Amino acid sequence: MGFISYSVRFLQERIRMYESQHPKQAPQNMVHEAKVLLKFLEDVKDEGYHKSYELISEKTDAIKRLNSFILENNETPFTMEKFSKKPNLNYKNKNYDLHEYLNYLKMQMNSEGCLLDKVPVVFYDILNYSQNIFNLANSSTAYCFLLRDTLLSYLAFEKWNNEHKFTTYPMLVGRKYLSFFDNKDNDFDVYQKIQDIIFDALDCGFNNLSDIKFYLKKEITANYNFKKLINSLKSMLDKIKQESIMIVESGYIGTIPLLLSTLDDRVDFRLFTTIPYFYEVYKEKFFTYEFQKLRLFETIYCQDALFKIFSVDDTGKINVCDTSDCFVWEQALTELRTWNNLVSLN
Repeated sequence: MGFISYSVRFLQERIRMYESQHPKQAPQNMVHEAKVLLKFLEDVKDEGYHKSYELISEKTDAIKRLNSFILENNETPFTMEKFSKKPNLNYKNKNYDLHEYLNYLKMQMNSEGCLLDKVPVVFYDILNYSQNIFNLANSSTAYCFLLRDTLLSYLAFEKWNNEHKFTTYPMLVGRKYLSFFDNKDNDFDVYQKIQDIIFDALDCGFNNLSDIKFYLKKEITANYNFKKLINSLKSMLDKIKQESIMIVESGYIGTIPLLLSTLDDRVDFRLFTTIPYFYEVYKEKFFTYEFQKLRLFETIYCQDALFKIFSVDDTGKINVCDTSDCFVWEQALTELRTWNNLVSLN
């Protein structure tokens, strides 16, 4: 119950501070933080975690109190936005090696065809994030992009890296990848368990990155259910020969980057954003405080719906399949061509 108990304590302390110190005319960064917390709770509900949402709301009255604080400071809450409304999709049975498929997408991105009527604002946010990573790049570091949420960043980096000064690795490692290592016999959800451990660490009072990494490593190495996953991820990381490894991800808990950093001392990471729970833990490791943009970031057709993992073998080799939905396919390619035009100008 680490997530629930930590959320309750964090929200109670934060909201009490808002209400006692600055009921009105609060500093702008404080109001923004309150809006982020409210948006985060609404996202928890929207993603289907109704029980967690209800328990946290019941124990803190956070929804009402955050709304009240925001309105008292002449602001309005962030709206619930998604870039796309993904239907229940079907995917083709034919599958492809991940790297071959990404090369195919690069060709499609450079092809002639329709563009979006207007470049979406979120594309500029992703562009700024991608440029920041590229501008700080060095040849001794391998840049590993956690697809699908960073597909556009990966494609931009590849295009700008036309002289091959830097080494890139696309990694389709996320909740779906980890699900291949679930233990169905004892209902062991690997991804959920890792998140539980992270929040247990926070709930136990660990509030810096090194302590949380130590706690996470201790817990996963002591549990046999993680063994196959650990071996797969280590095999993937061992193939990278650079001195350092930079994991690029959208954010907000940073589950996979944090996990990878416990398995290889070379690993560092960069997130697009996070939530106030992790501001101190991930300081200087996230790009923006604009958490409200994350859902847009993660629901672009080409990143969220175009393709998915088909299989993972014991070495971590990934095959993917793409959607059979013609509308989603066309929208995704239109996005890719629009993105190509945008990054070509920068």
